[in-house]
Amino acid sequence: MCSIITADLAHQFAGQDDFYIFLYFDAELPFAQQLEHKLSLNKNGIIHFLGKEIEKARKDFIEWFQSDSFDENSAKTIIQNLFQDVTSEAPAASMTENRIANAIQLIHSSLHNEISLENIASGVFLSESRFAHLFKEQIGIPFRRYVLWCRMQAALKAVMQSQSFTQAAYEGGFADVAHLSRTFTEMFGVSPSDVLKQ
Repeated sequence: MCSIITADLAHQFAGQDDFYIFLYFDAELPFAQQLEHKLSLNKNGIIHFLGKEIEKARKDFIEWFQSDSFDENSAKTIIQNLFQDVTSEAPAASMTENRIANAIQLIHSSLHNEISLENIASGVFLSESRFAHLFKEQIGIPFRRYVLWCRMQAALKAVMQSQSFTQAAYEGGFADVAHLSRTFTEMFGVSPSDVLKQ
């Protein structure tokens, strides 16, 4: 099942044993606005899709997540295909600027180190303010939030590969297991150990 929920709608998720994918879009992005308009989310609040239109996207996301690739373009392609499958309409075109694409590569190659806005902006020859603005405009979330998601993704991959929480924390660049657990709980509302028990 695929559920699309409008921004700021209070909701709760209760799932069974399965693989779940949560995608968060900045409500101000043209992509999100197009989705909201096409599905009349401002009136409906939430839309559910149960059919085959979501199966390919689900399979593609699982394969992408479990791969060792951090190819953002592959993820974007899956999202664009899912958008088209549920709306019967192509999403508004958007291209990631080369400097932001280079910044993303720098982030992924630096997860074990301290990552600062200043260093990444300098690495792609932009001022901090210009980089922060351009990054959010292109990627849809602020720089620090994106870095946190990248760290969490790396840690989750390690856990899925049966590595210890200590190794997972290292893989994601977290200070220690407590930092990983606290961040996970803040993001998802449940501790990683509770998830693994289910």
